[in-house]
Amino acid sequence: MGAAACAPPVADPREILARPRARSIDGWHSQPARAEWLDAALPDYGAATGTDLSIRWTQVPDPARLVQTLLITINSGAAFPDIVDLDPSWGGRITRLAPSPLLALQDRLKGGSHDFVQAAFTDPWTVGGRVHALASELNLVLLGYRTDVYSASGVRAPLPTWDDAIDAGRRVAARAPDGLFFVRADAAGTVLALATQAGGGFVGRGGVLQLDHPANVRALGFLESLVNRDRAAAVLPFDRPGGNRPGGDMLGDAARAAFRSGSVAGDIGPMARLSGEMRVDAPETAGRWHVQALPRWPGAPARQPGVVVPGSGLAVLKESPAVDLAADFVTWAHLGHAPLLDFERRQTWPVNRRLYEDPRLADPVPWFHGQSVGTILREASASVVACAQGPYWPEIARVLTPAIRAVMNGQADARGALAEAQIAARALVVQAGGSPG
Repeated sequence: MGAAACAPPVADPREILARPRARSIDGWHSQPARAEWLDAALPDYGAATGTDLSIRWTQVPDPARLVQTLLITINSGAAFPDIVDLDPSWGGRITRLAPSPLLALQDRLKGGSHDFVQAAFTDPWTVGGRVHALASELNLVLLGYRTDVYSASGVRAPLPTWDDAIDAGRRVAARAPDGLFFVRADAAGTVLALATQAGGGFVGRGGVLQLDHPANVRALGFLESLVNRDRAAAVLPFDRPGGNRPGGDMLGDAARAAFRSGSVAGDIGPMARLSGEMRVDAPETAGRWHVQALPRWPGAPARQPGVVVPGSGLAVLKESPAVDLAADFVTWAHLGHAPLLDFERRQTWPVNRRLYEDPRLADPVPWFHGQSVGTILREASASVVACAQGPYWPEIARVLTPAIRAVMNGQADARGALAEAQIAARALVVQAGGSPG
């Protein structure tokens, strides 16, 4: 037999050219769910671009530590990721740097984002006209509630106003001693959502610091009374005297036990919390939940705007050796249909209005007892107001969180605590190089 007969077959050059090009990039995140939908999108990206892309993820569970580690690696010149998923409460420490280590993405959007809710998509990640990251989630704040607890307590949902919430909290107390929900007494927690709904918020237009805005005083005072006078809600155990949040755990075992047992009747937050995280914290409660839009403030119009909290932003390091590939994937994933993969998992509502007519968004969700949460989210997202944080949020939160906790734990009054926090936060922002307005 001749030598030619033993030679390996020669591949058709056309087949070689048609094969996807295998490439990989490195990514950092602090929430596994944020990586899951991006991994799920990789096959479609490969089909669209001919690139067999994979992402080597590193999880840093504490978002503050992720940012600190990223700063260290950038300053030292050590190996850093190609992409990073930044938490809005800490990302300002990166986005305010000059020159920025993050790639500016605004030119890569090429007008494709005109149908997006910019208050959630790019605004939280825009500094000085540069878009440093893209967000995929329209984090509408909703009231989630246990249907079994409400039914056994004689509470009819939805609750129209916050006055109705007081009455409902009293009704559920016999079965749910922690009340309607836990108040998260940190700067980016429950107070911020209710204050923004009332017309305030801690950071105003142009980054103006307004911790002592009358609407903020109203919201904080209402929640303090709801907990300490009406006994219709409770402070998150971590935020009570002596509590702490070790290792990036933002909830704690005591709160998880309360959600599992039904000793708290609900929760306030976006779908990433009410559907995504709750499935992990209290999986045995599947099928016992419903959601509603936030109750209105008494005297407010019948249709108040929905409240949006900033979501995580996916950024590209501009010194990445694969910067063009990383930027192409990040923009592709956010401008197309890929965010629907996250809705299927956690019912996170997309920032892209072009996706709102997708029939999947109206499907009944077993976790929510067959409720079509997409219908509620669509109505609530018709008009939205965003909870602003800005690049100096770490400094603001440093003094605002202790002030909120003091009020919620009955150690200070809302007006005085926020007035003192305003003075202290201005000093910290100026010290960090910012302008509080």
